[in-house]
Amino acid sequence: MDPGCRALDPWIGELEYLGRGFGRKMMEWMIDRCFNLHQAHTILIDPLASNTRAHRLYDSLGFMPQEHRRFDDTSDCFVMSLQRADWLSETLATASLKMPG
Repeated sequence: MDPGCRALDPWIGELEYLGRGFGRKMMEWMIDRCFNLHQAHTILIDPLASNTRAHRLYDSLGFMPQEHRRFDDTSDCFVMSLQRADWLSETLATASLKMPG
């Protein structure tokens, strides 16, 4: 990976914590940190192909599918990416919708 790229491998935790919004908050924090603190231009993630809940979350955050990759016999994954420019434009659009006007 080039210096402006960051790879994330989030793990939310135990099953009782799934579906409660913790994953979204964690991802938003990590994305903000990668783009603003580390000045990354691209973030990569590679959820398991079978993890459809994660795919929906990443899709909703703006990640785009890049490729289907098998890293080993047990890691059948979808590589997804998020570009800084796309994240910033979506963040600005969302903020403008919230402003009274």
